[in-house]
Amino acid sequence: MEEDKKSTAVQPEEAPKPKPRRRKSASPQPAADTSPAPTDSAEPPAADGQTTKKPAASPKKPRAKKNAKTTKTAKPKTPKAAKTAKKAPADETPERKAPAQESPVPAAPELAEPKSESKPELPETPAREDAAAPTVPDVPSTPELPEPAERAEPAGTEPEPTADAPAADDTPAAEAPPEAAAADTAVTDTPEQTGDVPAEDAAEPSGLVFSDDLANDKALAAEAARMANISRTAQLSIAQIMAGLEENPAPSAGPAPAPEAPQHDSAAAAEDDEPQDTIPQALGRGVFGMFKWLLLVVLFVLIIAGGGVAWLYRSATPDMLPEVKVTFDGQELAPTAYKWHVPVVGSFFRRTYAETLNSSPVVLEDAISDASPDIIVTPSDYSTQLTITDADRETVYEGSVTGFRSYLFAENGTFDAKLVVTASDSAAEDSSSVTGTETWQFRFTVSIKPSVTLCTPTVQQGSVAAVRVGSTMSRTEPTLTGPLESTGFVRAANGWICYLPIPWNAETGNTELTVTADGYTETLTLSVRAASYSYKDYSAKSQLMSPYIGADDAPDAVRRLLTTDGGEIQWAVGGFVQPFLDSFDTPLLYGMTEYVGRSYSERSTNYGYGGRTSTNVVIKPKKSKDSMIVPASGHVLLAEDLGGSYGYTVVIDHGAGLRSIFYGLTALDVEAGDDVKQGQLLGTSGRTVVAELRIGTVPINPLLVWRGQCDGLKYY
Repeated sequence: MEEDKKSTAVQPEEAPKPKPRRRKSASPQPAADTSPAPTDSAEPPAADGQTTKKPAASPKKPRAKKNAKTTKTAKPKTPKAAKTAKKAPADETPERKAPAQESPVPAAPELAEPKSESKPELPETPAREDAAAPTVPDVPSTPELPEPAERAEPAGTEPEPTADAPAADDTPAAEAPPEAAAADTAVTDTPEQTGDVPAEDAAEPSGLVFSDDLANDKALAAEAARMANISRTAQLSIAQIMAGLEENPAPSAGPAPAPEAPQHDSAAAAEDDEPQDTIPQALGRGVFGMFKWLLLVVLFVLIIAGGGVAWLYRSATPDMLPEVKVTFDGQELAPTAYKWHVPVVGSFFRRTYAETLNSSPVVLEDAISDASPDIIVTPSDYSTQLTITDADRETVYEGSVTGFRSYLFAENGTFDAKLVVTASDSAAEDSSSVTGTETWQFRFTVSIKPSVTLCTPTVQQGSVAAVRVGSTMSRTEPTLTGPLESTGFVRAANGWICYLPIPWNAETGNTELTVTADGYTETLTLSVRAASYSYKDYSAKSQLMSPYIGADDAPDAVRRLLTTDGGEIQWAVGGFVQPFLDSFDTPLLYGMTEYVGRSYSERSTNYGYGGRTSTNVVIKPKKSKDSMIVPASGHVLLAEDLGGSYGYTVVIDHGAGLRSIFYGLTALDVEAGDDVKQGQLLGTSGRTVVAELRIGTVPINPLLVWRGQCDGLKYY
């Protein structure tokens, strides 16, 4: 293709043409013999294929004007191939002359077939006239506007060209339209197609007669044009063969086939000249096309998905937020802030609702009156975090709501609490559950009034009353005031407890007791009833029970121990039992009065003076020197021989001010400072043993305690 372009780009060298001689006609022709001006640039040949000879006497328009007119009307642009063919050099013409019909030059599909495909023949004229322009086959030419009729000139007169008019051979041929270019490639004998013969000469009517020199020049120009056309045709054929266009047949001697448009050959050659893609380039182009297709699909999917997500986002309304209810000590709390995440597309995309309802804690109206208030969260499947601080901003509790149930407030005061309820992804059943947190901040006052209970509203003389006080916030020991003597409150399982000994001679009826705890004071009423005591009358003092140890007859070693503080309660496990395993007699009971010398009337009314009342129990075992056991667990305060009527004496502290005292033992199996258990061997009894039980300094009935008939000591 490149060689074709180079060959067609060479400008043909025009053969030198002799200047026509100016000759005048002998005599002008009359106007009637003048042929009319042709409307086209070339006249179709006669039916017999011969050209019509121009009459010598016909008038002719001046050459300058004709050439100018012809050049002006023949300006339609020719195809590129036609222009290239016109510029073929004359020196490249091969020596062998080939007729134009043998040229396989393709023609434009729009051109009409020539009217006559016969070979043009030269007219039988003299030698100088043989070089005149040969007959041109009937080739459709570019239509031109009709020229006005020329004025006839006298016969025998030749038009004289003006000095400024160019010679006929020097006039450049007008560019023919595409149809004319196709005709140029098909007809080789037409001088107008070579670009060497002026268009005026081709358009001259056949009736006009030129001079011999002019005819000779035209013949030479036609021959040179034919040679250039043949050379151009050969070059095009060689270019087609080199391009591999097998569909173009080889030139033949017969009539030329219907030519194809030159531009088609150029386009095909241009396509063939394009380099073929390599495999990596083809693969890259395919991958790039697939990538663009995938990008378009992804963009389309994203648009649809975005619309769906936007619709789901608008559907996630606050109505989907969970409702959490919290109550503290029976009072419902209002949340102060929340931040919930409502699922829009599973757990990947959520809509958040967050708001701070109150920046300061909510103050509860009612004070907390329980040391362990309840806090309830509904629903209970959320995780909770509770933090409580006191007035000094010190944390008193931090943990879950479940752990707070066992917490007890140590003191009254004002506290701040913060509760955070969390719904996490791990706790949620599926990805469509709402997650987030909700917060409650509240302030409350702990004003706990400790519970005060009179465990024994009614007691008898010689027994024990018990008063219980619940846990106090101040952790200080409550106090009790009243007519009854007590050793005070001691620590118990759920608070405090105080044991009140009722003397054998306590005034019966209601007794007021005042209890003070954590600043609260409460008055209790205790009812004391009379006990049934027996008495004995003797006629002589020698008959009185011996040994006898009254309430004021305790030795100093024992008396000093009665005023010390008691320890922890020891009888809570096992209670009390009798100090002897075998049966025994009680010649002197608690509260029994011995009289000496009363009259009959005094005996009958149990009234008299001079009697003594026992505040302990005198025991006489069935057998002498019987073994004694510890009636209840405790701590041995005294174990020694005090001599006289006291003998070996043992004092055991059972806690809460309650102490057991035994006089008259002959041997001891324990020592002071020992911790003894119920049923443990205490020692060996004598002939009689005095057993006494006191709370503080007040003696109580030991038999009621040993036999489990003292209700007050059943409370620990």
